[in-house]
Amino acid sequence: MAGPETAGPGAAETVAAPRASFQRRLLATTGQKVAWTIVALFVLAALAAPLIAPFDPNAQDLRHTLQPSGGGHLLGTDDFGRDQLSRLFYALRSSLVIGVLTTFGVALIGLPVGLLAGYARGALDVVVARAIDIGLALPSLVLALGLIAAMGAGLRSTVIALIVGYSPYLARVVRSVVLQVRQEEYVESARVTGVRPWRIVLRHVLPNVLGATTVQLTLIFAFAIVGEAGLSFVGLGVQPPSASLGNMLAEGANYTLEAPMLAIAPGVAIAVLLMALLFAGDGLRDVADPRRSR
Repeated sequence: MAGPETAGPGAAETVAAPRASFQRRLLATTGQKVAWTIVALFVLAALAAPLIAPFDPNAQDLRHTLQPSGGGHLLGTDDFGRDQLSRLFYALRSSLVIGVLTTFGVALIGLPVGLLAGYARGALDVVVARAIDIGLALPSLVLALGLIAAMGAGLRSTVIALIVGYSPYLARVVRSVVLQVRQEEYVESARVTGVRPWRIVLRHVLPNVLGATTVQLTLIFAFAIVGEAGLSFVGLGVQPPSASLGNMLAEGANYTLEAPMLAIAPGVAIAVLLMALLFAGDGLRDVADPRRSR
């Protein structure tokens, strides 16, 4: 009979194996390692902005406006003499916060709505499907512009507008996957044996939806950053003097010849972050989808 000494290590290995397997699959390729490293660096830069920013992002020095790189200012200064590197760190924080809040809000609305509509069918499915179609009929940024015009510009209005604009996209994806999964034999068997619908949804349907949901949420996170940049670019997102990637682009667009780095730095940051998020989303899909992990 095996004693505690022999059972303990085996049990520990059994518990640790799934986590190691998840990490190995997630970082199986060089592309995934690079993508997640870039995302991690952006997140760390945003979180540590107060510690690593060389200057106060809002401190003005009107004697040294539109300075090129050098003299203690790695990315130069803007038209108010503010250090661009410091503002870029804080802009990443604003954009990532908006992206996280938008993604969380979209998941909170789109996931249960899609699950309910796809599994319930009948009149409820018809009503929800038509509501999703109405939401998809309007471009998300156009809808966001209308909502912000009604609520007023600012971070809170930007997040609410982006959540409303992107929730129908997630709900549609979730509903379509649920409609496929509910036809599987194991779901039918559970239904015939009298398993409660909510248990079927949580135990059998939801795990199969997570792969597509993860990819869609990653895309929504990326699109929320782009959406915030667009809204801030036209003056309806994060309001000055707070820095965001969008309003930094707008400010830099006025000085493309005198100080091109004002627009290049936030533009490159947006492009690199978006590409990294898209690659990371593909990796998450492969790991989260049970049918791909077999």
